[in-house]
Amino acid sequence: MHILVLIGVIVLMVLGLMATFIPVFPGNWLVFLGVFLYGLYDHFQVVTWPFVGVVLVLTLLATVLDYLAGLVGARRVKASRSGEVGAVVGGIVGIFVFGPLGVVLGPFLGAITGEVAAGRSSREAFRVGFGAVVGVMGGVLIKVLIAGAVIVMFILRVT
Repeated sequence: MHILVLIGVIVLMVLGLMATFIPVFPGNWLVFLGVFLYGLYDHFQVVTWPFVGVVLVLTLLATVLDYLAGLVGARRVKASRSGEVGAVVGGIVGIFVFGPLGVVLGPFLGAITGEVAAGRSSREAFRVGFGAVVGVMGGVLIKVLIAGAVIVMFILRVT
């Protein structure tokens, strides 16, 4: 039974790791769920409550950074406040309007729209839009690294 639980948890974690490549998808939460479920299974003997707490903090950090990544990218290229807000709103709305492609298009178009509304030139607006996209991709990288680190920590703990 133990090996089946371990395989199930690792499969859940690998699915979570794959989901982290898509911004706004809850991949890190699937990895956390795997850790938590294994903790429940072994009554938090190997996967202890403090370990689960560390994984929870890392998961929350990945989630916050994922949602703020477009903003950070736009800010790095000197976006106006309107461009920053546009990148965040575009990131949220983009998923619903454009589906998976909206992950990139949303922050890009939102930042451009915000910059144009603030009176900036189209050249400046596009620069900020690209900065937002770079930020989103940076957020994906951070999510992947955190999920990978949690999986390695988990495997080291249970083996």
